[in-house]
Amino acid sequence: MDPPSRRVLFNTVLRKPLGTNASQSIAAGKLEIIEKLLEPHITDMIDLFFENVNVCFPILDEISFRRTYTEHKDRLSCALLANLYANAMTYWKNSPRLRSCHRPDQRYIWVQANEALHSELFLSPGISTVISIVLNVYGRPSTSMFGNGGMVGTAVALSNSLGLNRDCSAWNISPEEKAFRFRIWSIVVLMDRWTSLAYGTPLLIHRAQYDVAVPSKDLLAQSRLSTAQHAGLYIFLAMLTLTDVLSRYLEHVYHISRTATTDQPLVSPFHLEMFLTDWEDTSEDDIRRLVLRGNDLDRAGAANLRLSYLAVKLLLRRILCDTASFSSEPEKAAQARLQTQRVAEEIVLLVQELKHPHLGGFWMPMNGFTLTSATLFLLRDALKATNRTRNTSLKLAKDMIACLHTHRNNEAWDLADDCLANCTEMTDKIEAGRNSEPSDAAEPQYLVNNDPLMFNDAVLGFASAFDFDLQNFQWNDNA
Repeated sequence: MDPPSRRVLFNTVLRKPLGTNASQSIAAGKLEIIEKLLEPHITDMIDLFFENVNVCFPILDEISFRRTYTEHKDRLSCALLANLYANAMTYWKNSPRLRSCHRPDQRYIWVQANEALHSELFLSPGISTVISIVLNVYGRPSTSMFGNGGMVGTAVALSNSLGLNRDCSAWNISPEEKAFRFRIWSIVVLMDRWTSLAYGTPLLIHRAQYDVAVPSKDLLAQSRLSTAQHAGLYIFLAMLTLTDVLSRYLEHVYHISRTATTDQPLVSPFHLEMFLTDWEDTSEDDIRRLVLRGNDLDRAGAANLRLSYLAVKLLLRRILCDTASFSSEPEKAAQARLQTQRVAEEIVLLVQELKHPHLGGFWMPMNGFTLTSATLFLLRDALKATNRTRNTSLKLAKDMIACLHTHRNNEAWDLADDCLANCTEMTDKIEAGRNSEPSDAAEPQYLVNNDPLMFNDAVLGFASAFDFDLQNFQWNDNA
């Protein structure tokens, strides 16, 4: 027998702090600046957002948004509009109309959008503020990890305050509002999980503290969808269920307390692997082919989903690799390292296969850290290689760096920035060290602390995956 449900009670509070009035709106002023900079292309910016972002990451209901924008624009949050415009700026060159036009300074527009958001957070936060934060954190290029991390925490706190963490299926509200609440909460959970993976910070949302299920296709498809929207919705639903698998792994990674008691023991390596295997087996056939084989990457959001899947798979392999390092059987550790290398190689191959349409499409900015994490693992593995004539991991790392340089220079792909900044010099130094070895020298010994990787930061791409100071890195040729 199910336990009796507990009623959800809300209290009425002042929307604005005492001493302020409706005419005091910094956000409105910032929005006006942005719209002046974008004139006469404001409508094009909205089209770009829905064609490139919302089609596979449905933050907003397009029909209701466009209706409100046309008939009652003053009812829309100024911070939401400001961050929507800034978010859409990334896709400027995707519009045939805008491609030949002068593009305003995106960084300046992001500054105005940030100030509008912070103003709304102080004056009148609500669900629209949560949406604005999502647009902000998922905006590109991503330049402030600490700022984004703080925004995610604010979004989680606001969502809990607004009751988004509670199942509203039986509430006396319209089906549209139910779908809206389900969608926004699922995106907040997704944002929490992927920023945790990228930034190396613990989860802010724990599964015991919410009872909202992953929304179904029927719940999200409240209106008639175009073919592109229908395909994008399947991508989004796959992303939500994949995120649930990711959360299992992150819970394992961040189980660091040595004193806290829990009813749930740490999951065995076998069961950890089964989470991802079960997800693969229960996915739609086209989604399964997409993530496993890289088919049909031209669909909106498909390349991002493929990279996200490989990010989860890489995390799994690194967890298992770390576990195997404590084994008394060296073969297990070697096999685990090889399997992790194979996933990193898949990521390199995916990056090499990306073409102009893929690079210009939707990407979660957090996935830039996936490229860094894969490359750092390859470089660390390269230091352990004993074959002086062929170092597969180093070659893969060099291929990744070279390809990312090409994508950055030719397509302005900002997801390459973090990996290039953190791995280019390391790759060059390791390559130079290998080239300086005498051909008849004994195997080099590296002055590197090769203790198992610590998961609290290094696995997740926020910190260097090396356990040594690069500035003091030396090769010991006196073995």
